[in-house]
Amino acid sequence: MRQDLRPSDRHGPAAGALLDAAERLFAEQGIGSVSLRQIVAAAGQGNLSAAHYHFGSREGLIRAVLERRMRDIDAIRHRRLDAVQAQGRAGEITAIVGAAAETLAEVVADTPWGADYVRVLAHALFDPRMRLLETLDPALTSSIERTRAMARAVLTDLPRARFEARVLIAHHEAADCMARWISEHGPVRPSNRRAYRTMVNDLVAFLCGGLTAPVRLNLARDTTG
Repeated sequence: MRQDLRPSDRHGPAAGALLDAAERLFAEQGIGSVSLRQIVAAAGQGNLSAAHYHFGSREGLIRAVLERRMRDIDAIRHRRLDAVQAQGRAGEITAIVGAAAETLAEVVADTPWGADYVRVLAHALFDPRMRLLETLDPALTSSIERTRAMARAVLTDLPRARFEARVLIAHHEAADCMARWISEHGPVRPSNRRAYRTMVNDLVAFLCGGLTAPVRLNLARDTTG
């Protein structure tokens, strides 16, 4: 079932133009390769101080680019998780992980901004200076925490530290996998949608397999001594 995928934008026209330009440039070139001056020029604004006025800093602009999309994504993910519970599937890790990953996959495929968003998200997640997952407003990620809690209720035999480590890997891998696919194939179109769906299905299976894999110790023999 299609969701309402219109982004909520509480920024004014000038700030919105900066966000649109930044999202496009960050997606194309990476967040470390684009200057505020380039963004201001692409937004059609002649005053560099405009970016500082609206967002405070370059990092503040990057965060604003992501946060204006996250509120809508969070609401969609909650609806998917509601459906999982209504169907009596809250005890199935495939349903939980599927709901979480399919939310991002749907946004990437079915919004005009999703392909750029996921590439910016992947850049930010892999930039140690951003510390994105540690510093996001909890109000924008409540569905992620709900997914984590639902998964933990199923994976009770997995030690807490291993569970948290695997969830972190899953966050990064989901964004990176979709971003790499978009970079290689371009936006999702009728001609490549089937290949995109195959990738998403494999991604969900991979994430579920990683979360439920047995804990193995001493996989490699120590040959240093």
